[in-house]
Amino acid sequence: MFEIVRILYRELHYRRLKSNPQVAGDPEKFRKQLRNAGDIKRGMALQSVAFMFFGVMMAGAVLGAEDETRAAILFATYALLPFVMALYTTTVNASYAVSMGIFEPLKPLPIETGSTYLSVLLAIDNVPAVIALLPAAIAMMVKYGSTGLLSLLWVLTGAFLGHVLGLVVFTFFGSASVGGGFSKLRTLARTLGVILFIGIFYALNYVQRYVNEHYEDILPFFSKYSLAYPFSVASITDPLHSTILLLGYLVILVPLYFFLLGRLWDKLEEGNVISHSRVVRFRAKTHHPVIALALKDLRIVFRKSALLVGLIFPLFIILPSAVGILTSGTVGEWAVASVLLMIAWMSSVGIDTVLKIDGQEFEFLRSLPITVGQFVRAKLLVMNAVPVTAGVGLVLAVSYINVRSLLFLPAAVLLPLLTSSVALAFFYHGERELSVPETNFGHVLVLMIINGATLGAIAGLWYFLGYPYALALAAIGFALVQRAVSR
Repeated sequence: MFEIVRILYRELHYRRLKSNPQVAGDPEKFRKQLRNAGDIKRGMALQSVAFMFFGVMMAGAVLGAEDETRAAILFATYALLPFVMALYTTTVNASYAVSMGIFEPLKPLPIETGSTYLSVLLAIDNVPAVIALLPAAIAMMVKYGSTGLLSLLWVLTGAFLGHVLGLVVFTFFGSASVGGGFSKLRTLARTLGVILFIGIFYALNYVQRYVNEHYEDILPFFSKYSLAYPFSVASITDPLHSTILLLGYLVILVPLYFFLLGRLWDKLEEGNVISHSRVVRFRAKTHHPVIALALKDLRIVFRKSALLVGLIFPLFIILPSAVGILTSGTVGEWAVASVLLMIAWMSSVGIDTVLKIDGQEFEFLRSLPITVGQFVRAKLLVMNAVPVTAGVGLVLAVSYINVRSLLFLPAAVLLPLLTSSVALAFFYHGERELSVPETNFGHVLVLMIINGATLGAIAGLWYFLGYPYALALAAIGFALVQRAVSR
């Protein structure tokens, strides 16, 4: 099992590196990067070290908790991390791994466990998020004994839950069928289904925040009746009840997981299915190369719901703050500014998704007369379709409460463009030809730190000198980064 997964992991990274002409053209550089990126143990070790930094911070908060109950509530909050990361990476990476064709050699073989290899391959990327919670779990063990052991088991269960739900999204929403008189309706239905699916976790996030603020009042009911993850993690204060609840999760998840593996392998074996064929009138349309590439990417995203999850999922993390503004009744400048800055900060996470849209078809793009600058600007438009729409929508909604909020429309557009440009510059620095740069958790983590510092400078200027100066700095930064990337 592990040997086949190791080969698939190496093959996936091999194909990604072959798509990067800057690397593929240099045999020595290619071998070096393949040795680093294609080694599971080395890759996981480097990413886990980066995540351990946050793990130590969470462990400090747990150790500083006043009592076991508050520590359990804190740990339940942190337990969202492996769940969210498992859901996100599984849904996004599943489509990409399959589209790269690394499972094609397995299809003719008389095996029924090919989807198991895909599952394990996807689960590997969830390891750093689990390791990030190890310090907090160890802190719980040191301070509270068996409670800490249960907390570790809940972390593993949460990662498994996210992985299973990610497989659900890919298996039932990431349909491979094309065509048919109802194809557009199916696409719309899948899109709405994904949005509603993710909305469940927004609701859980809102309830969790409420519980954390009022846990002393509702803790008896919370501990006794809560079944939804991650609230169930707080049951570790009652080991017997927590163990029964944990076993209940596994009784449901394990059979569901094996059922999904069977459905998933059938889906992989059948490939693309043409549900209906008919003669249609074709009309050629011309667009600027940047617009054409962006439209092509957006069409692919809306046909592959798993990729759609990757683009819209980060925004659901900041939705509680946005809803809080709209329901507060009064709107302050800094309340709107903080949400716009958060949207901009999260928008750069979409870089991992937009670089995986083309899959195997990327080689075809390289045969077209497309420059790196045009390719990057198209990806910039795709990355910002959701963040800019969300930011502008928030400002327009808030303007009903305070019409002066319309002044923030330029910031709602410019800030996500700036952070997305920084993301593209980070990965395409020095590139002269079309390529698919290698991305992983470590890269995205470093990128978010860089964008955090960038937005921090803008926020500081906004606070001390005012909005016009911050907007001017963002515009200058965007122009400079775009000029550097487009060369």
